[in-house]
Amino acid sequence: MVEKDNNIEKSYTLNIYESDKEFKRMYQAASPEEQAKMGYDVPHHADMEDIRLTEMANEWLRDGNPVD
Repeated sequence: MVEKDNNIEKSYTLNIYESDKEFKRMYQAASPEEQAKMGYDVPHHADMEDIRLTEMANEWLRDGNPVD
């Protein structure tokens, strides 16, 4: 994904690993109440890249598409 920040183009790439796929399978199998409590957390000392990558991971988790 490409974003502009003060006219500087920044590109972020979300890497999906097998553990992420397992987490998405658990998310999809969970009830709606459990799903509301699940997601990726922003690291404690996060910079803008960490925050954006966490947002992208949560969007991927909740996109409704199959894992594979």
